[in-house]
Amino acid sequence: MAEDTTKRILVCDDDVSVVSFLTLFLKKNGFEKIDVASCAKDALEKVKTTIYNLVLLDIRLPDMEGVLVLQRIKEINSKTDVIMMTGYPEMETARQSLTLGAYDYIVKPFDLDYMRLAVLTKLLLQPES
Repeated sequence: MAEDTTKRILVCDDDVSVVSFLTLFLKKNGFEKIDVASCAKDALEKVKTTIYNLVLLDIRLPDMEGVLVLQRIKEINSKTDVIMMTGYPEMETARQSLTLGAYDYIVKPFDLDYMRLAVLTKLLLQPES
């Protein structure tokens, strides 16, 4: 499946297996410009220096809660779309994430069809930068 390879994606998760899985998943779906971060500090530095079309962001990071990272990403660039990911789903966290501008809130383990739909829909509906 050849998609728009000009889109840049940041995957931020402290679990190396999740990062590897998502990177492979995105590449198999035609996306090549993928950066990774294992903590909030690295993710925020990358967002300050690079324009991302999409950030896949874990809710629980070792150095900062994902909801706060989402808020800071939106302060840096309000047009950056963010999909929150969690293995610990909580209604309040989902509500906060969506209120702060997250595009979606996806629970681990991932439903691959839903993840593909969420990523492709968001990236294909974005206007060209």
